Amino acid sequence: MIKGNLTVGGMTWTHMVNPAHKDVSPIIEKYNLHEMVEQDLMDFTTQDKIDVYDDCIFLVMRFPKYNEKARKHFANTMHAILGKNFIFTITSHMTTNIQKIQDTYRAELEEEDAEAFKLSPYYILYKIIDAMYDKALVGLGKFTRDLVRIEDETFDSNAISADLLFDLMMKKRNAILMRHIIAPHSEILGELQTATINFYEGDLDVYFEDLQYKTDKILSMISINRENTESLFDISDTLATLKTNRVISVLTIYTVVLGVLTWLSGMYGMNVALPFGLEDGSLMPFWGISLIMTVIIIITMLYFRKKKWF
Repeated sequence: MIKGNLTVGGMTWTHMVNPAHKDVSPIIEKYNLHEMVEQDLMDFTTQDKIDVYDDCIFLVMRFPKYNEKARKHFANTMHAILGKNFIFTITSHMTTNIQKIQDTYRAELEEEDAEAFKLSPYYILYKIIDAMYDKALVGLGKFTRDLVRIEDETFDSNAISADLLFDLMMKKRNAILMRHIIAPHSEILGELQTATINFYEGDLDVYFEDLQYKTDKILSMISINRENTESLFDISDTLATLKTNRVISVLTIYTVVLGVLTWLSGMYGMNVALPFGLEDGSLMPFWGISLIMTVIIIITMLYFRKKKWF
């Protein structure tokens, strides 16, 4: 179904969200589009690509979209058809950016010094991609802040909880997915810049260069966040190992101390003559043996402390 329709100066922009075939057919007939375009329009599994025809450009690009509830990104596929005086866009999922872009675009055209080249489908496509990139950059900024929070919580507790570990795993998965989504854009934008020369005489190079710059910036931020995520995974493994080693050290100390005390108490449990034997119900042997055990514990603990084993 149509979610946005804009007509200015003889140029038309129509936007749909996950339409049925019956909704797309009138557009195909109106602009007499190639049958291959019609097939690709209904296939949201198509990878990023650009096809140049005699009278139009067909473009497929995917952009990251975040699901707050699931805490993960997924691909929002956008199909775009550009002719000399029209642009037709379809997204697989709803996006609030389209209405914002249309409002901003109208405001630009109403300016007294608005350039003539802005009244073209190719400039609208630039505005769409630019808005999608800005949204991705905002998301990556939040990604970075979340990693700082996870790092602070990890060091505050000297360990990583199951919730933090799950959050960290989702961050790593999101970084990988976002890179796979954005990586093909550099090649697509390069081909698009070349293709528009045959359809539009204006100079849009500066705008394509801006998109290329933002693509590189997004990929750079994704790479940094992914490395930081992997670093936090390594830190969590190290902290878990240190905690395990600390527990094992304490258990080892207890084992050694209790082993000596067990040997001593076992000796005096034997039915043979031993020093400090029980005579006439005297309690002196009991206190003597207890003192020896206490001295053994203190000496053992001081030895382990000197060796910095705990």
